[in-house]
Amino acid sequence: MSETALILPQDSLSLWTLIVLAAAAAIWLEQSYRWGTRVSGPVLALLGGLLLSNTHVIPTRSPVYDTVWDYVVPLSIPLLLFKCDIRKIWKETGRLLGLFHLSALGTIAGGLAAGLVFSRSVESIAAVSGIMTASYIGGSINFLACVSIFRPPENISNALIVADNLVMAMYILVLLALPGLTWAMRAFGSLPETELREEGQTGEQAQDFWRARPVSLLDIARNLALAFFIVTLATKISQAVAASGIGEPLLTLLGNRFLLYTTLTVLFVLAFPRLSENLRGTQELGTFAIYLFFVLIGVPASVRGILTEAPLLLVVCALMIAVNMAVTFGLGRLFGFKLQEMILASIANIGGPMNSAAVAISRNWPRLIIPAFLIGVWGYVIGTYCGVAVGRLLEALLH
Repeated sequence: MSETALILPQDSLSLWTLIVLAAAAAIWLEQSYRWGTRVSGPVLALLGGLLLSNTHVIPTRSPVYDTVWDYVVPLSIPLLLFKCDIRKIWKETGRLLGLFHLSALGTIAGGLAAGLVFSRSVESIAAVSGIMTASYIGGSINFLACVSIFRPPENISNALIVADNLVMAMYILVLLALPGLTWAMRAFGSLPETELREEGQTGEQAQDFWRARPVSLLDIARNLALAFFIVTLATKISQAVAASGIGEPLLTLLGNRFLLYTTLTVLFVLAFPRLSENLRGTQELGTFAIYLFFVLIGVPASVRGILTEAPLLLVVCALMIAVNMAVTFGLGRLFGFKLQEMILASIANIGGPMNSAAVAISRNWPRLIIPAFLIGVWGYVIGTYCGVAVGRLLEALLH
C-alpha cells in the first residue's frame, strides 16, 4: 500500500498535517454531536486513520509514524499523570476507591480467564490478555505501554484496539441504561440524592468540568520541559539497567522505560505536589497526543485484516468485561455499595477517567464527578503493572 499511496512516506509535512487534522476532527465530532459522543473520539480517530490508509491517501509506513511512537507517545504519559497525586486521590475518592480496586481484581480475573480459554485459538494470547488488562484497569497510555513491552504482531495489536473500543463503547451504553431500570435499582440499591448532588446543583453546572480553562505560554513551556525531562531520565535509567545484566524481576521493573515513565512521574508529583497542582494544560496536551496515536493505530490496519482478526478478539474483550462486571457488581453488592458506585467503578476501569467522569455528568451525579475521574487516573498508575503481571503469568502457565 505504501508504494501506491497518494502521499509518499518521505512527505513528512503532508503526513503530519493529515494526522493532526484527523485527530482534531475526531475531537470536534465527539464534542459537537451526540452520535460522536456515543462513538467516542478515540474510535473516530482510529477510523480516520483506517480510512486514509485503506483509500491509499497515506502510506502504511513512514518515518513520521516512528516519530510519534518514539517521542509523542512517551511524552503523553507524564503529561497525563502530572495531576495524579496519590495522597489527594486517597483523600477525595472515599470508599469509591475501594470499589475500584475490587473492580480491578475483576479485570485481572478476566484477563487470566481469557488467556486460559483462548490459549489455543488466539495468537499471542498472553500478550493480548496482558495488554487488555492494562487497558481495562487504566486506559490508552497503559495499552501503549504494554504493546511496547509485549510487542505482539502488528496485525494483532491493530485489530485489538478496534475490538477494544467497540466492546467498551457497547458496555458503557449498557451501564448508562441501568439506572433507568427498576429491577436494577431494586437489586443493587441507590445512593440518596444528598450523595449525588448538592441542593440546587444541576447537570449544567457539572458541565463546568469540561469547559475550557486558561493556559499560558509559560504553562505550555513548563509542561513540555518537565515531560521531556522525565522521559529522558527514564530512558537513560532503563538503558543503564538493561546494560548492567541485572536479573528479573528488577529488569522488568527498572529496565522498562514505559514503567519508569509512570513511576518517575508519580514520584515527582509526590515530591512536588504544589508545583504539580499548579500545572495547567497537562491533560489537554497529553490527551491530544493520545489522539495522534489512535489515528496511527488505524493506519496500518487493513479492512480485511480487521474482518479476519477482530471477531475473535471481540470475544476476548467481551469475556474480560463480563468477568469485570460480574466481580464488580457481585462484590459491590456483598460489601454494601450502591448501583451508581458500581457503574462508575466499572467504567473507570474499562473506559478510563474521561469516560467515568462523562457518565457521572450525563447521569446528573455532580458530587461523583471528581471521585469518578480520580479513580480512573489511579488506574493509569497501576494499570501497566497489573497488565505486565497478568501477561508474564500467562506466559509462564502456557509455555
